[in-house]
Amino acid sequence: MLTRLSVSNFAIIDELQMQFHKGLTIITGETGAGKSILLGALKLILGERADLKQLNDTSKKCIIEADFDISGLDLEVFFKENELDFDFETILRRELLPSGKSRAFINDTPVNLQTLQGLGNQLIDIHSQFNTENLFHQNFQLQILDAYANQFDLIKDYQNLFFKRNQKSERLHQLKESLAQLNLEADYKDFLLEELESAQLEINELEDLGREQKELQNIDEIQRILIEVERQLDTPELGILSQLYETALQLHKISEWSEELEGFHKRIESARIELDDLHSEINLKIQRMESNPERLILINERIDLIHSLLNKHRVQTLEELIQITINLKDEKSGFKELEKEILQLEEEIAKLEVELNQKSVKITKGRKSSIPFVEKELLVSLEKLGMENAEMKWELKPKQQFTSNGKDEIIFLFSANKGSSLKPVSKSVSGGERSRLMLAVKKALAGKLELPTLILDEIDTGVSGKVANEVGNLMKEMAKDLQLISITHLPQVAAKADYHFKVSKTLKSNQTVTEVKELSELQRIHEIAELISGSNISETALHQAKELINS
Repeated sequence: MLTRLSVSNFAIIDELQMQFHKGLTIITGETGAGKSILLGALKLILGERADLKQLNDTSKKCIIEADFDISGLDLEVFFKENELDFDFETILRRELLPSGKSRAFINDTPVNLQTLQGLGNQLIDIHSQFNTENLFHQNFQLQILDAYANQFDLIKDYQNLFFKRNQKSERLHQLKESLAQLNLEADYKDFLLEELESAQLEINELEDLGREQKELQNIDEIQRILIEVERQLDTPELGILSQLYETALQLHKISEWSEELEGFHKRIESARIELDDLHSEINLKIQRMESNPERLILINERIDLIHSLLNKHRVQTLEELIQITINLKDEKSGFKELEKEILQLEEEIAKLEVELNQKSVKITKGRKSSIPFVEKELLVSLEKLGMENAEMKWELKPKQQFTSNGKDEIIFLFSANKGSSLKPVSKSVSGGERSRLMLAVKKALAGKLELPTLILDEIDTGVSGKVANEVGNLMKEMAKDLQLISITHLPQVAAKADYHFKVSKTLKSNQTVTEVKELSELQRIHEIAELISGSNISETALHQAKELINS
């Protein structure tokens, strides 16, 4: 419920403060007095785009602020999802800066226009004679039937299942696309994996093969040099080992005379032992070495294979090739897991669709049962509103596919005039008839839904007399279940007000400004009399005004 509106420096409004209450609030005023400006300020609070031209004084910022009591609305989830502080007393503020920039706030937290619109649409519902498009929308028409069937909890359960099923269906679609892509590449990747696995690669293999290859390629020269070294080490008397042995014997003789001499002996003896061991290894190497062209061919082929695989996979090392092998194995394993996940998702979706179908059947049954009551109540209201010849027919047809609102297609046929054939409502009502039909719909919903504040902008245009009185009665009755604010020129409607504001223009410091004031009982009588007879208020008009208010 809107409880307060504050407007500063907007259009021809200098400063404005309005307090609102439950029930029916009527706003009247001459054409051009600023009623539309008041609505424009409210629309900014609801997230409409701002224009620098809307500033009264372009050197100052414009501030529009509205307080709401949202204790009767279920909005905690919205505040949580948008990370906003929740309070039953919520304040929306909009600021237009001289620079042309605009800022929006919810409970002093800066928000973007989308968030402001999201909340504003749940707080205020503005209707004019030309703003009745909801009437033609399938979802709105279904909502009317669901309200009468009292099945919004069932709808919510259905929608939770529907969105869960859609999420799983989207995931299934993605997995199937991935599987299709993998299938296209599977044969080639299987070939690559088989090729790498058959190669039986080892991390240090290339270095080892390179050393063996060089040895086999130069075996004759290696053998010649090793034989010569072996000869130099072990030739009797002249060989290095013989000479070292003799040297060690000589040093041994004097080693006991000092530690230094003993050290010389030990070092020579150590060198002799090392060279003797080296001689044995060289001798063994010579014995084992032999020319092996077949082995060299195999090594060359192996090295060529490894280099071919490195080039093929565009990597530099065997470690990278081995990792590619591991990755291909994982992909092959993942392929099976993917097929398993697809099968599981298909089973889950099938179960969800069984549940969805069961709930959609219940939803359809509830809607069909509510149709006679909707038709009857709307026709009763329309008769009071001067459309006594109106006829309508609501039909449900099954849809093959699930939608967010079930599996129903609704057909709303309407005729406003006697003798006219029933046609889709979008093609069978004029502007004035639309507004009255929407008023009847809102009246029907008022007692069945927690509706936001409803603002009616001259939707009673084109009616008068008895019908005007019935429009007022209808608004009065609706205001028992919701806060209703109506802008009107009709005295019959204005007389039904619980609270009455008048919008007027006045001169202030040689500048025209709009002012709004709440009328006392006496002022209300004069205002309604003026609506009846014009600016020259007669005693008759005053008497009629009193009668309208008392009635």
